[in-house]
Amino acid sequence: MLKIDRKNQSFSLLDTPTLADVSITERYDLQEFISNSPDAFFKELGLELFLIGKEIEPSQNVQDRIDLLAVDKEGGCVVVELKRGNHKLHMLQAISYAGMISQWEPDDFLKLLDDVQQDALTDFLEVDRDDINRQQRIILIAEGYDYALLIAAEWLSEQYGVDITCCRIAVAKDSVTDSEYLVCSNVYPAPELAKESVSRGRKHGSTSKVKWPDCKAALAGVSNPAVTSYFEQELTADRESYLRKRILRYRLGGKRRWFMAARTKNAYVWQQGRFEGDMDFWKKGLSDPEVVKPVKDGQCLRLFLDSAPDFQFFNDSVTQKLQSIEWHGGTSDEGVDETETLGDEC
Repeated sequence: MLKIDRKNQSFSLLDTPTLADVSITERYDLQEFISNSPDAFFKELGLELFLIGKEIEPSQNVQDRIDLLAVDKEGGCVVVELKRGNHKLHMLQAISYAGMISQWEPDDFLKLLDDVQQDALTDFLEVDRDDINRQQRIILIAEGYDYALLIAAEWLSEQYGVDITCCRIAVAKDSVTDSEYLVCSNVYPAPELAKESVSRGRKHGSTSKVKWPDCKAALAGVSNPAVTSYFEQELTADRESYLRKRILRYRLGGKRRWFMAARTKNAYVWQQGRFEGDMDFWKKGLSDPEVVKPVKDGQCLRLFLDSAPDFQFFNDSVTQKLQSIEWHGGTSDEGVDETETLGDEC
């Protein structure tokens, strides 16, 4: 890594010690750094992951522990394994963990979280919590990789669809200020290759998204008849929708203000932006006022609907009562997936 000297318009090389040189261990340092700031670390890797925990026991039949366990927005399980230096058995260890974790039920993940963390996970996911762990991914973090490991990763990925990412990390140290930096780079697949693979329908760097051939198939997995009935009603009325994620959209003045996602037992509603007294408004109208909570640093709201009266109140509100309300905070389409195509619409 180069340090920029603007005054002299020059570069200077930073020291690049190994993790061992600066006494950074896997479990007591690197693992702690990541678990204390997961968003920053995963973002550096170009990933959006929700950290479930560290030192996770994958099975009662082994004494081993997974370094870090996470899920992606599609509910896919992500096994993260850390190594100083490089180790030929790094990937084999992670594969065995992923195999054991594949036997887990969604509730096994939720048991590792408290109520606040479960709410945060619900807000993070773009699928129902019951869809957690339908697929597994592996992320290897190390200072270096043997050629044999990288070839094996490519073979497993290309031939068998195993989703593996190999990330190289390195420490950079500024001897003048004594500041330390962690440099991260993807070794396999390369970012450009990952994008190309996704465009061709392969799974590098991304989990496959849930997709149904039609509306009937999309709602087949919903067990709550109130949810099914409401969605069928709205789809019949040509409500704007996104079949890939079982979503209905509601706009005011051309701006998207709510989207509703059908889940197995209820419907998840996201309100983009706020209006005066909105918390009280929804709490008074819904059967369970506790389901109304501010999200995204208070810029938006999320709520759940699970009964016919709830759906009726919501529909009356967004199509009549709130038509002339004054909005503040948030951008109408911020944070909402815009990848839909005409082929995805109901």
